[in-house]
Amino acid sequence: MKGVLMYHTVKTLSFNEMSQRKIAKHLKMSKTTVNKYLNLNAEEDIDKLIKVNRPSQFDVAIRFILNQLDNFPSIRSSKLYRQVIEKYPSITAKSRAFRKYVMRLRKNISSKHRRFYHPVLDHIPGHQIQVDPGQSYVRSDDGKGFTVYFVAFVLSYSRKVFVHFQTTPYNTTDFINAHLQAFQYYEGVAFEYVYDQTKLVVIKENYREVWLNEKFHQFALKSGFEVRVCEGYDPESKGKVERVVQEVKQDFLNGDYFNNIEAVRNQSIAWLEFIGNRVHSTTNEKPDVLFLEELTKMKPWYSIIDEERKVDKVGLISYYGNKYSVPFIYQQRTVLIRESMGMLLVIDLSTKSIIAKHPVSQEKNQIIKNNNHYRDFTQDLKDLISEAKTTLLNYNKGDLLVDKLVKDNPKISRDQVRGLLKLHKNNQELNWNLIISNSLQLMQIRASRVENIITELKRISLLEEINKTSKEKNKITTSSIQRSLDVYLEVLND
Repeated sequence: MKGVLMYHTVKTLSFNEMSQRKIAKHLKMSKTTVNKYLNLNAEEDIDKLIKVNRPSQFDVAIRFILNQLDNFPSIRSSKLYRQVIEKYPSITAKSRAFRKYVMRLRKNISSKHRRFYHPVLDHIPGHQIQVDPGQSYVRSDDGKGFTVYFVAFVLSYSRKVFVHFQTTPYNTTDFINAHLQAFQYYEGVAFEYVYDQTKLVVIKENYREVWLNEKFHQFALKSGFEVRVCEGYDPESKGKVERVVQEVKQDFLNGDYFNNIEAVRNQSIAWLEFIGNRVHSTTNEKPDVLFLEELTKMKPWYSIIDEERKVDKVGLISYYGNKYSVPFIYQQRTVLIRESMGMLLVIDLSTKSIIAKHPVSQEKNQIIKNNNHYRDFTQDLKDLISEAKTTLLNYNKGDLLVDKLVKDNPKISRDQVRGLLKLHKNNQELNWNLIISNSLQLMQIRASRVENIITELKRISLLEEINKTSKEKNKITTSSIQRSLDVYLEVLND
């Protein structure tokens, strides 16, 4: 299989962006030969390279194996073996034989410098979780692909893994949200979380004096876990999660196609279940089995999520540099808040029911409002209609105005009737018979249009006062006011 080995070697080095000249020098062959290998078609010409000295069951899958190795050079042998067995069920050879088979294909490929880890030793159930962000480019069916960013979590005792995925680089808020989802996944919080010196956690370090990211530090204090930072230039000390990051890249993301981030998240559920029920090479136990013991030692996640907030006099609460609205009846009262899945939940202190939801803003100094929080839904619509008709009882067709206002605005009737009552309260000195008469001429009545009629009447009244004091004898009569309003109504109806 020398030709196959050389073919795969050349293709892999080219995939890693090595020029033909450098490949030729590295493999001690001519540039023409390198060009020949690069121009081979794996489907049509690969038979020319296959010279099997010793038959293998995996030879029937050689085209598929080489194609996967070409497209995904760092794919794990264990995952490739699962794919081969699924595609070629007649193969009975075990994974160990397959590893040796693939190793022969890869033996001439230069490997990257092996990383050596100084692990953080921790064998106390529920005590420690190691955390590390990563990123990887994934392929999609359309051939374009996209970059996936993720944060991996692994319990040091049981090796149970959780991974949070998104399509944008993590900021502190995203990093915190990933932790909240991890709390929910594990149904608990460990006593210690281990990180490298990412800016999401550490601002700077000097003589092992660590300055933490203030926002994340406050989150850790509220959540009740201790932050442990690896020594500078030695992120490998959290070797357990470093291994998980490589598994996410090589065993999950590499070797498959994903059309969007939802597909990544959905398929990760089955992958997490798979590795949770696989015997770990170090513990010789399944992570899910050890996790049952570990969960009893962890802090319950729900007990640290909620925190109290005082609602100000305008119905707003503060959360990480922004303000969010709550229903007006909670003004100057205490509520509970919880961030979950990117949403800020506001909870009634006594009933524990959710009274408001807002997407958590990534910006600063923003006011995020739900206008429904400032509407009084406690007063029945029938009572409002009755109050409005009583208020306009002494005017001609006042009850008709109220009925038409409700009929023309079925979805916002309560707000419209309140608006009419407010307009009357603030303008009782005006001629409401004239206001009602002209309002009923509108094709569709709204409180805002009634307000426009009132504004026009005030303007005409002001002109009348000015003319009364002038030396000119032009007087504005009721008929002239009506003519002015007639023109105004024509514009509104148009």
